[in-house]
Amino acid sequence: VPALAAGSPLVGTWATEAVTDFGTFKSTLTVAEAGDGYEIDIKDVPLEGAPPPTPSPPGEISDVVVDGPAFSFKRKLTTPQGEMQFAYTGRVEGDKLTAEVDTGQFGKIPVTGTRQ
Repeated sequence: VPALAAGSPLVGTWATEAVTDFGTFKSTLTVAEAGDGYEIDIKDVPLEGAPPPTPSPPGEISDVVVDGPAFSFKRKLTTPQGEMQFAYTGRVEGDKLTAEVDTGQFGKIPVTGTRQ
């Protein structure tokens, strides 16, 4: 049974980083209590040296599960290459977040984060 919203150390703002063969992707992950559950917002940081991205929807977050320090959720993004689905699973220990994103076609990518 998932813990009540007040019981999770995941709540807060996290600076995250995913190192891939295509570059290092940074984002700000914000987790807030919402009713009896949680709401997750992700703001991607443009790649260094890349032109400013064209505005796009932030992506749909669904299937949020938080159980104490453990979490999982899905993110759907619409990109110029088409729609992409990502499945996140991770854990928080103190001010450190570790996760893995299953991208499907590109495999699994490790993500690290620090509390802001």
